[in-house]
Amino acid sequence: MTKEAYLQELRKGLKILPQYDRDEVVEFYEEYFDEAGIENEAKVIEELGEPKILAKKILVDVVDRKYEETMASANADYSSSNAMAVVPAPAASGFDNAQAQTLPPVQPQPQVQHEKQKDQPSALKTLLIVLAAIFALPLSPVIFALLIVVSALVFVAFAVYISFLITGISMLVAAIGTIVFGIIALFMNPLAGMVIVGSGLTVFGLGIFFTIGSLALIRVTARGLAKGLGRIVHKRNKKNKAAQASA
Repeated sequence: MTKEAYLQELRKGLKILPQYDRDEVVEFYEEYFDEAGIENEAKVIEELGEPKILAKKILVDVVDRKYEETMASANADYSSSNAMAVVPAPAASGFDNAQAQTLPPVQPQPQVQHEKQKDQPSALKTLLIVLAAIFALPLSPVIFALLIVVSALVFVAFAVYISFLITGISMLVAAIGTIVFGIIALFMNPLAGMVIVGSGLTVFGLGIFFTIGSLALIRVTARGLAKGLGRIVHKRNKKNKAAQASA
């Protein structure tokens, strides 16, 4: 297998990742091959192992790293939101107590984000990536069976949400048709037309409720599951690395 074929197989194994992360990983290993030289391609391929197995390890590491970044960001936001305002000390600055009390508190300045996040996956896409990382981990048969059950329950839950979403969209379409029919009926029978338009508006409101509510439920559930399962990936990957280091 050549370097190009190996990297192509590696890219295929990482196709579930966002484009930015996938390109970053492939670029790293491409540079690794270039540093080794053409004469050492076979040795590097033997060292890295099969591209499918390497892709699974990378997927787990990416999810683990994203989880750590998310938790670090959440802790930083929590710390900054609970930071106490600092008042300059009168003795150190030379002000008397009356002047010090009139000084405004020093507010913490927000940190400037120098790097712009690229190609952020949706909540549902993130959940799929985390699930793929979990199934890429070496798991016992019992844990694997439990994950199958959890995946089935997740599928059922999202099927219910999607059915609500389809119901909401159908109600919106039906409401628009009812409102149009009611407007036409106003010219023939104003009272009947007003009743029809009112019914259409009511159905339209319910359709918006079902549609927006379903999308919100899908987003919140996907983010919650991705965070919880990401914690499992983080702990399991940390345990595996500790076991490899001690071996």
